[in-house]
Amino acid sequence: MVDFRRKKNRLPAVAYRGRGAYFLTICVQRRRTVFTDSQLVEALLEILRETCRNHAFAVYAYCFMPDHVHLILVAEKGSPELAGMVRTFKGIAARAARRRGIVNLWQKGFYDHVIRSGNSLDEAAWYVLMNPVRARFVKNAEEWLFSGSFLLDWKKIAAPSTPYVRRGRRKWRGKAGARRNKDGGINPPLQSRRWRHKVASTTRGGRRLLLRDGGRRGRGGQ
Repeated sequence: MVDFRRKKNRLPAVAYRGRGAYFLTICVQRRRTVFTDSQLVEALLEILRETCRNHAFAVYAYCFMPDHVHLILVAEKGSPELAGMVRTFKGIAARAARRRGIVNLWQKGFYDHVIRSGNSLDEAAWYVLMNPVRARFVKNAEEWLFSGSFLLDWKKIAAPSTPYVRRGRRKWRGKAGARRNKDGGINPPLQSRRWRHKVASTTRGGRRLLLRDGGRRGRGGQ
């Protein structure tokens, strides 16, 4: 008989306990483009802030892309459990989205990478914050409304001399394969080769921004 049991895509629980830094990617179910709604993103940011505070994590960087979110989290003290924090955040966020008519917000599980001591947090943060630029949503990272940090003035982070590469990352278990981008990183697998986005306009500093036109072919940033 064929064994159809799902392979584990998490490291042993001990790897996520104690003080450390983690690079996470959490995807929307069926890769729907729901994070073009600024009110929804703002609500989820407050949930993220409160959840991380209650679980002794600090948010070094975050970036909400249209159909997924990237986080760099730093354990502050004691022995916080990453999986428990993510589970709590996803549960509360899903309920908040449901009140706005969005059901089944999240894809099951999440993608994680333990940031090794040899990697700079600023390099990892720069990698996250540049996602909208790599995806060609904006020309400059500062124009993207849905990224930032709870710990520092992220606009003062200097560009690293070498691109950040996530070594030793856990594979994303999904139907579609991951694709390597120009920076040497791995993009989360897309549900289809043609990534369509809803048109959504926002403003920053009096400028009107238009997110990707649904009729154009685009690449998923990470």
